Amino acid sequence: MSFNRDLGQHRSQLENQNYLHLENILSDRFTNLLKIYGRQIVDGELDEIEEWHIPGKKRQFLFDFLSKPHFDQFREGLSHLTGEHQDAITIGERHIKVYLDEAPDFPVPHMDRQAAQYTIGFPIHVPEDSRVCFLPQLSRNENTKQCASYADLPAGTDLEDLYEDDQVVSIKGNIGDMIIFQGSTIFHERIRSAGCSILYIKINAAGQDPLGEHAKLLASFANMPADAVAN
Repeated sequence: MSFNRDLGQHRSQLENQNYLHLENILSDRFTNLLKIYGRQIVDGELDEIEEWHIPGKKRQFLFDFLSKPHFDQFREGLSHLTGEHQDAITIGERHIKVYLDEAPDFPVPHMDRQAAQYTIGFPIHVPEDSRVCFLPQLSRNENTKQCASYADLPAGTDLEDLYEDDQVVSIKGNIGDMIIFQGSTIFHERIRSAGCSILYIKINAAGQDPLGEHAKLLASFANMPADAVAN
């Protein structure tokens, strides 16, 4: 199983808030998988996605589900939470993001690409003072592009002050937690991100697969032994 309780009980809260932080929601098996990925990255055993390297900010690594049953269980849980049909849930991105030491403490907030109807963060390692921030005081118009859209802020905006606004929602998150929000319709960013490792899976129910990562995932399952099981 991917989750240790039914996510459906949190659907109304997600609908009302547009974001949700669920603590200790992941199964031990899923949590252990994240720890394995974390160790592989530290030990240099996992190849970086070079084309998604962002100098001065982060490295990115591709996440794979262990099996088709694991993937199905994951989508079933998200279906209960979002109300979207399980088979319609498309993975628009599945990257482990590792933030560099030189990453800025207070970056310009952004919206995710349109394929991120929901962005889901699974912390692997988060330093004590790091937070993901949602800025509902900024525009809530949907980003209709298939790339990130950055906030158009007035000249001279003090970014640290921006994140200290009373309307900003700040969440730390730890391994075993899940943070889900409407990635393409709310400005957000992680502050003091240096040293963070987080799996971000971005989903939609419109079949949008701009990076081809959903299709590649399904193709990998086709090559797995028929008796493969979830871990």
